[in-house]
Order: sequence, then structure tokens, then C-alpha cells
Amino acid sequence: MDEVSEVKDKINIVDLIGGYLTLKKAGVNYKGSCPFHNEKTPSFMVSPERQSFKCFGCGKGGDIFTFVEEIEGMDFYDSLKLLAGRAGVELKPKGNFRYGDKEFAPTEKSKVFEINDLAAKLYHKILIDHPKAEHARKYLKNRGININKEAIKNFNLGYAPKSWDLLIKFLAKHNYNEKDAFKAGLLVLGEKGRYWDRFRGRIMFPINNISGQVVAFTGRILEDDDKSAKYVNSAESPIYTKGKTIYGLDKARIDIRAQDCAVLVEGNMDVIACHQAGFRNVVAVSGTALTAEQLKIISRYSQNVVFSFDSDSAGKIALKRAITLALSEDTNVKVLNLPGFKDPDEAIKSDPKNWERAIKSAKPALENWIDELVLENDINDVNQKKAISKEILPVIKSIANDLEKEHYVRYLANKLAVSESSVISQLSKTKEMSSASEEDSSKIVGSLDFEKRLAGLVWQEKKLAEKVPAVIFEHNFSDQVANVLFVAIKSNKDIEKLSAADRRKLDLYAMEATADFDLNQDGIVEEEFNDLIKNFISRKKDQIKKEFAEKIAVAESGGDIPRIKELMSELQSAILDEK
Repeated sequence: MDEVSEVKDKINIVDLIGGYLTLKKAGVNYKGSCPFHNEKTPSFMVSPERQSFKCFGCGKGGDIFTFVEEIEGMDFYDSLKLLAGRAGVELKPKGNFRYGDKEFAPTEKSKVFEINDLAAKLYHKILIDHPKAEHARKYLKNRGININKEAIKNFNLGYAPKSWDLLIKFLAKHNYNEKDAFKAGLLVLGEKGRYWDRFRGRIMFPINNISGQVVAFTGRILEDDDKSAKYVNSAESPIYTKGKTIYGLDKARIDIRAQDCAVLVEGNMDVIACHQAGFRNVVAVSGTALTAEQLKIISRYSQNVVFSFDSDSAGKIALKRAITLALSEDTNVKVLNLPGFKDPDEAIKSDPKNWERAIKSAKPALENWIDELVLENDINDVNQKKAISKEILPVIKSIANDLEKEHYVRYLANKLAVSESSVISQLSKTKEMSSASEEDSSKIVGSLDFEKRLAGLVWQEKKLAEKVPAVIFEHNFSDQVANVLFVAIKSNKDIEKLSAADRRKLDLYAMEATADFDLNQDGIVEEEFNDLIKNFISRKKDQIKKEFAEKIAVAESGGDIPRIKELMSELQSAILDEK
């Protein structure tokens, strides 16, 4: 028996596919919802007798290799390697394999998988016993993870020392060149054409695909400062797409299915803290805002999701965005509150029972959102009622399930002490917040104008208030809330003390302005802010030039040479003033 046949003989297709989605027995076969296309009625069938699968909706079908190729985005060669590892079959190193009438060789993806695996082993080995990692071991101990704890091993944590070429030299010894490592997203190409290690002086969190293979990394600095990005992620590669990857899912999927609930947190350390405390149905998004594709992946194991995001401003904005997306995808979503704690890691360190109590008391997400708005505002004030409805109605309109939509119409009406008919009437006039597609990564429809976008960016990252140029303060703001913000900044007032209504509106501006951003990528908000200011000044200069061109044309038609010279001088001065 050749190696391919041996792997196929040892892997049970029902067990394999059952690890990726929920299957139910249907006679001699098994049935489930197809993971390759959206469907309400399950049409995906697995035959243990034929060791094959078939979807009668989209037409996909095949054997164990075909399934892994489709679900993991692999070629045959890599799917064989993955399944051989599960089956305990040793494959010949770097050889070609024949299956049917075709011969398969290693691909670019094969090389990227191998490089990531080697890098993970290197970083892990350094963390465990290298003297250069002592600082990293102390950091983890302070965060509640001792070097001999199983969390270090289970999550394969590592450390990348402060070296510009450690990984480059290590991979060279294994016959991988710099271009190979760059394709794997682990190197940075400098301006002079030289490659550098992407990760230096960082705790390394390997990011796995659902099969447990390392596809990327998140690196965290040991000490927060203003010079270095707190988190750095691998660049996207042939095996890693941020919006389709979920941190910890390979370890959490069994518990998610068993408990019929997935808890989604923001950070890697939150996931590890939860798993270490015995709460193993917890996962996190990987270097991106939550996407529709990630929700679809989670839904293979459970339709019930609980969000637990940080309590800071950025966390609240991310939560609102995630709730809107989840409701539009017909996911049953709740919100977990941890009053007095910044994040799950902090709450669990204080007492694991904090987490248990919070899980049990988690509220339906949109009810929680509405309740918070009602508590923050005086609903006896008709203007505040209008403000609340203006924030909530677009979310209700985006809800996929009509029964759920009707429930929240009634819930909002009761909370605002108004009739359901008035809410329904206003809902019909409201534009819907769209959910994300794979392409737009949960972007909310409705592009902001300059004023709202600028206000949203400054509100998202408060330190930008110090960098607002004088030309902005001279601008005549038509948006009332943006005007309030920049008047406060100009007057050196504490913008955190703006009214609750203004802060709530600015939260929405920030949510929309950063909808496409990876907020774990430090500097991305400031970069957008700088571009926005630059474009504003450029447009203003163009407008000034246009106005002076018209005046100069009039002067030229009358042969008024002194006036032309005067206008040219004024133009030059006006343009210089806008720099």
C-alpha cells in the first residue's frame, strides 16, 4: 500500500468533516450545512460507506483530500501532509506523490507552511530556555503565565529577540532564502532592498488555522511606549488572510460545539487567560475588525456568540460594529459585561468567578445597547429620544431575521415610551447599515463627509487633538457635533467632558471612520488623519487658485496690470498661509 492510500485508509471522513462542522445522522449517511456556500436548508451529505462528501446545493464533492483542499485552501500536497500527520503516516521528505493519474509536488504554499512551522519552533525554544528571553519570561509571569504552565505549550508561545536577522540566518540553515520568508509574511523589505526580521523583541503568539498549523504570528512588545507598535502581525501570505482567521479556534472548537456557544474577545492574552482558567470556548479575531467570513466560520460550530470587548472607547466602537454585523448575519448574539474590569484577562486574574457570573448574565446584544443609551440619556427629552432612535434604527433595519427585527422594534418603543407604529414609521425612513462582505471587512455603508470623518478619527485616537492644524479651526463646520469637538480642542477643554449625546454621536463617527482599519496596527489612525488633513489643505488651495484665477481673468480683460500683480502677490501669500 502506498503512502497516499495508507492515509486515506486510516482517516474516517465522518470524523474528519465532523471536526469542521456539525453533522447529524441521516440514515446510513450524515447531513449538515455546507461550509462552502450560504444555505438555510442543509444539503451537505457525507457517506461513510463511500468515504466521500457531496453538496447538492453548490455541487462540491470529493474525498478527504478534496475536503481539506477546499476548507483550508490547500493543494493536494499540503492536504496530504496534514492528513498524514493525523493518521500517523510518515511521508518521504520533499518528495512528489502520485494520486490517481496525477503527480503532485511541493507548492509555494507548502514552503510557507514549512517556514511558519520552523519559525514557531525557533521562537518557542528561545522563550523556554534562552538567556535572552528572561525578560519575556518575567513579563509572562507577571501576566499570570509561568514558563512551566501548560498555556505556554498549548499555545506554542515564543519570543523573538532584538535581532535584525536572527530568523533570516536560522531559515538559511534550513535552505530557505529571504524571498521565501518574505512571502511567508515574516520579513520586511527595507528601502535599500535589504530584508529584516519583522518581529524583534516581542512575545510571539502563533496564529493557527483550524487544523492547528501555524499560518501567521502576532508579536507584542514587552513594554508599552510611544515609539513602537504594541502589536505587529504577519503580513498576509498565500496561507494567511486576516479576515478569515480566528485566533484559538483550533483549540476552542470542540468546547464551542459542546457548549453551543462561542465567546469572542479582543486579545490573544484574553483567550489564553480564559483557556488557562478552564473556559475553553473562547476565541479572538486576528488582527482585524470582525468580518462576516469569521462569523460564518464560527457558525459551523454554534449560532450563539457572546462578545466581550474592552471597556475603553475603541472597544465600545468595535463592539457596536460587531453587533451590527452579527445581527445582519442572523447570528444569536449577546454581550458580556465586566463592570470594574478593563478586559477578561484582568477580570479572571481577580477571580475566575467574575467570568462565570458574567457569562450567565450576558444580555442580548441590542437590548444591552439600547439599555445603555436609555441610562445615559433623559428619555423625557424628545430630542434625546430622537438621538437614540437615530443610532438604533439603522441597526434594527439591518437585522436579517424578521421576527428578531419585530422584537427590537417593540423593545425600543417600550424603552422610549412611544408607540410601535411611530418606530415602524421612522424605521421605513431609515437607511440600513449594511453588513460586511468578504471584500469590505465589515465596512458600514454611508461614507462620511470630511468633517465627520476627521472628528471620528480624532475621537478614536484622542492624542490627535494636539496635532490639529490651525487651518482646521478656521473652517466653518456645518456638522454641529464636529464643531463642538473642534471648538473644545481649540479652547483646550477636556473633550471627554462633552455631553453624553455628543460623545455618543462621536462614537458613531469613529466607528464609521475606522470601519476598514486594523486597529491593532499602531499608527493607522494617525496616518489616515494626516492624509485627510493633507487632502483638505490641497483642496482648499485649489479653491483659492480657482477664485484668484477668475479675478485675474477679469483684470486681464481690462488690461489692469497693477491689479494683476496685486492679485498674484495675494495668491502667493494665501497659498503659503495654508501650509
